[in-house]
Amino acid sequence: MLSRADKQKEIERWYLTAARNAGVPIPLEEISDEEPDFRFQRTGSALGIELTEVLRPASSNHGIRPVEEDSFHQEIMEMAQKQYYTDANATPVHVSVYFTNARGNKSSKFDLARALSEFVRSSVDRANPFVSFTYRDTPDGFDSVVITAGSAPGGWWNGEVGGVTVGDIRPQVEIQIAAKDKRVDRYRSNLPRDAELWLLLYSGVTVTRSMPIPHGIETWVVPFQFDRVFWFASLDFEFVEIQKET
Repeated sequence: MLSRADKQKEIERWYLTAARNAGVPIPLEEISDEEPDFRFQRTGSALGIELTEVLRPASSNHGIRPVEEDSFHQEIMEMAQKQYYTDANATPVHVSVYFTNARGNKSSKFDLARALSEFVRSSVDRANPFVSFTYRDTPDGFDSVVITAGSAPGGWWNGEVGGVTVGDIRPQVEIQIAAKDKRVDRYRSNLPRDAELWLLLYSGVTVTRSMPIPHGIETWVVPFQFDRVFWFASLDFEFVEIQKET
């Protein structure tokens, strides 16, 4: 089993490769490292690239970071599924849900998991082969529930909804650049004297992890010590180079 650090390095390598395929001028044959995350030996000079993720901030979701809310919802789904199958005679089902927007309010994951498992148990007989319920009929906390009978008991699924504004995006990008910029001296100390140092920001593909590149970003000017800073938005498979304040 991979360690947490190894899993993170696999994620970073995936985004590095995806950004390269999207057009970011990243050389081939990277060497995994730390501080910075990858090194390259190019003809003429070395290169180091540090990666960091740009996530949707709490301000885009009533004070709760979307990625944290998603993790909370996944725990509820796992608990509900486990509770449902405590009955050895339970009909195999697959369940898909959308949660109600909590608008910053915390709920009990234990209560939500119990409510969902009991709802599925009481409704599974109506699935032929599936049945769909909207917020009018679902337990509190759930916008919709779809129960598909006869499915193998794989992981139950939950979807997320949400949006983000330009006002959310720029501060988050600048915060991530500034946080990494504080470590530039350390990164450079681990590279040859004449090496270049780049920063690659990346955003994921899921609703809770995605951040779109906004119109007008080409006019942004941000202070940093890296030689170049790129931002790769994997959902749109697009990238932009952030302009450096001189």
